[in-house]
Amino acid sequence: MNYLIAKKKRTNNTFFLVLSQEDKIYELPIDLQNIKNYDTNYKLEDDEWFGVTNFSETNYCIPLLIEDFNSAEHHQIGRNQYNLVKFFCSFQDNDDYCFQRFTLGNIINKKWISLSGEPEIKINQPILIIKSIPDAIYKKSTDTLYFKNLSDVKSIFPEIIELYREATDEETETFLNSDFITLNGGFDKSKVNTANRKRVAMVVETLANLEGEDKIQIHNYIRKYCPDLEFSEERGKFTISNEDNLKNLIFGIEQRFYTTLVGNERRLANSISKLID
Repeated sequence: MNYLIAKKKRTNNTFFLVLSQEDKIYELPIDLQNIKNYDTNYKLEDDEWFGVTNFSETNYCIPLLIEDFNSAEHHQIGRNQYNLVKFFCSFQDNDDYCFQRFTLGNIINKKWISLSGEPEIKINQPILIIKSIPDAIYKKSTDTLYFKNLSDVKSIFPEIIELYREATDEETETFLNSDFITLNGGFDKSKVNTANRKRVAMVVETLANLEGEDKIQIHNYIRKYCPDLEFSEERGKFTISNEDNLKNLIFGIEQRFYTTLVGNERRLANSISKLID
């Protein structure tokens, strides 16, 4: 038997039964074996998934996935309670948990025609949309969580946002006070937006692994690809006056700029993945 349950807002670890049936609620994709470790710099191909292995051992895991599933523990959800749902979860094949976050857009309440049997207009019968592909899949047999988009699963596994966190005020200020940066035009940590704070959190680790000679090469690389980014030869500092300056500096440190072998065209890599030697 396969089950669909719902987690309502502000109900701790309590789940409610939506339905049970012999057929699976979600069909699992066939490309789950093609997983990538989560990396903020990487954009998935259509046939790829991010995967967190040994998921039950992380602090992202929720009790539902550790305990044995018992349908008798879940009371039936009321018809007027679906707007309180935070996410849905199916338990199927005694191994797979499929998650779908809930938004009000998942419920359609319009006049529609049923095409099963004799066509008939249905009025005021809300429809709950179940996605063809769930937002996240947990396979107990491999202890792996699969997902495509971190923003879709953070409401289900709140702690998982640690995989893509923003730099704190202190971390942002420390970076802006680096010995190769000078601020101009009143630009400071309060002017750094969410996107750049995520980039700052990412680049701190890169900087920590750079030796002195590496930093000189990186500075030359940035000056080559970002001629509009003001640089003082005398002080060895880049001037940061706005968000674009900061973004280009970070992209330079991450070596995201490159020149094509054929055509000599300069480009920016929006997604990067390390190749295995």
